[in-house]
This record gives sequence, C-alpha cells and structure tokens, in this order.
Amino acid sequence: MFEQRRARLTALAYRMLGSHADAEDAVQDVWLRWRNQDHETINDATGWLVRVCSNICLDVLKSARRQRENYVGQWLPEPWLPPEQPKAETQLIEQDGLGQAYMLMLERLAPLERVALVLHEVFDWMHDDIAPLIERTPNNTRQILFRARRKMQRDSDRDATPEPNATACDRDRLDAFVTAIGTSDVGRLLDLLAPDVILHSDGGGKALATANPLFGADHVSRFFLGVWGKRSPGERIFGVTIKDQCWILMAEDGVVATALCATEREGKIVDLFVHRNPDKLALFSGILADAVEITH
Repeated sequence: MFEQRRARLTALAYRMLGSHADAEDAVQDVWLRWRNQDHETINDATGWLVRVCSNICLDVLKSARRQRENYVGQWLPEPWLPPEQPKAETQLIEQDGLGQAYMLMLERLAPLERVALVLHEVFDWMHDDIAPLIERTPNNTRQILFRARRKMQRDSDRDATPEPNATACDRDRLDAFVTAIGTSDVGRLLDLLAPDVILHSDGGGKALATANPLFGADHVSRFFLGVWGKRSPGERIFGVTIKDQCWILMAEDGVVATALCATEREGKIVDLFVHRNPDKLALFSGILADAVEITH
C-alpha cells in the first residue's frame, strides 16, 4: 500500500523541498511512521500519508539546514528527475509544478505558505483540509494562500523571480538558441531573447557561474557569446526531454558539466536556468546515454 503511493509522496516532498535527497529522506521518515501504525484504524491511507509527509517537510523547511545564507552564489532547485511510478500516479506527477521556474518561485514563500500552496494548487486540497495540517482556520488558510500567490509575482524589472506566466521552452527554440551562440549570430540571439530575459546560474562555489542574476537581452547575449569561445574542444552538446522540460546538456568524457533549460513567453525566452554545480549535475549521469547529440 505504501509503495503504491511512494512516487506521489516523493513528488510532493520534492516540490516542497527542492532537493531529491531531502525528498527521499522525508519519504523514508513517512515510511518509518507508517510501519508503526495500525493500518486498520486508517480510513484514508493516501490522505494520512500526504498529511504526514507534509508535516515532515514543514519541519524541514523551518529547520536551520534549510537556510541558504552559506550557499555560494545563486541557488537553483535540483532538476526534477522522476522515479519510476505506477501508471495510476502518472497524471498527478506530470502536473505543473516541477519545472525550474515554479520551484524557484516557491523559494520566495514562508514554510506554511509553501506547504499550503503546493497542497492546494498541485494536489487539489481544499482550505478545510489544509487548515488543520498547518494549525490554522480555513479563513486563515485562504489568507495564507492569497499572500503566497502575491509573493510569486515579480515586484519590478530588477526582481529575479521567474516570469510566472511563462511555459517550458520547446526543443526547437533551445536548439535555435544554441545555434545562434555557436555561430555568433547576435541578431538571431537577440531575436530569440525577450528584452527582460533573466539568466539564473548555479555553480555552488564548485564551478564557474554568475554570482548574481543577469538581466536583459544585451547582457545575457554578451555573457553566452563570451563564455562559448572558452569551452573545452572536447565538449559535446546533447538535448534531452524530461517530462515536459527540455534540457541542453554539455558533457565531456561522459560527465555533464553544464545543464541548461529555459521558459518562454509569446515566443521569446524569458528565463534561462544554468546548472554548473557538479553535485546537482550528477543527477543527469544516468540519462546521458538516452540524450541526442546536437551538432552545429
């Protein structure tokens, strides 16, 4: 019974914590509690498991180890690489809320706001169901959700919050982006980027990355044109789609050194997410063999 719901719990915990390791730890804690329960007294196994998982995640979010003050440079959530799941869970896990943009927007929220929003918007829980879990009244829960949605909107042109109304960038647009950089086609590059595009880059202090977000098509295009010429001659470029998220992977000798994805709005790239932290890139090692090499 627990294994049938493990994938759902993992996706829930990942959305709340932004880390595969933290999500797996949370689900393992759920299992330990489930194992010690009298299952005959539980009328709704799924509801019980989701509530326990949410409470565990809430505790983690509140704990000191969730503080990112000591992280070097920008922090990006780990890319979502879904576990194998039963067919019954597929629709739920493939819903929105697993992309880099959405996960980064969730980072703006307080723990209670994040838990409430994920349960309400992704898992369709009602206010009356969420309220006892977060120890608030249904009216308080509505106010918490209202504040959470407002926080996920951009405050200004210099706000690094991803564009909330964007969609995952498709493979053709990402391929065109790589081609424009590789051929130093500045005009084409500027045509692909929205004027207010933002570059988010995570090196974790272990690889070169921009210390702060870069704003605007001119700055972003100059950055990519500048670093492209410094690439290793042996680096190869691959494309892979994980669920609905298209990724560009740059690897040498079978090791991924850079992973890039993007979102678009009205045909223009509005947010670029570049992973260079080797700890997070290790997640791609198992799927590199299934990626398609891009040649330009």
